[in-house]
Amino acid sequence: METRPYFILGDVSCSVTVGIASGTAVTALVSMEWSMLVSMVAGMLLGMTVAAIGIIAFGLCFGMMELHMPAMITGMLTGMGIVMLGSQEPLAEVTAGFLGALVGLVIYTLTWMADALLQRERS
Repeated sequence: METRPYFILGDVSCSVTVGIASGTAVTALVSMEWSMLVSMVAGMLLGMTVAAIGIIAFGLCFGMMELHMPAMITGMLTGMGIVMLGSQEPLAEVTAGFLGALVGLVIYTLTWMADALLQRERS
């Protein structure tokens, strides 16, 4: 992954934005009255769709290959996680967006750390 500040800022902003958008989209569009399996699959697919749109939008400025893995994992996990949390207790869209942003930040950090470990093993 890139180490220049411009690209790091772009990668983090893409992951956080995808997390916020996935969380709010899942809360608004997936009914929590659906069965758990159907709502989890719908949340995952919706999160992946939001991530694909985010990757295309941010990729024009920051490069699509750098953004792809953290943004797609963020969209999938946020979509499924918000549905699972929402099945226990209804979530407000603001709360879902905040949790999505947190997931995006954690996923980006873990992806960056994994890449740094792999780079160290190569050298």
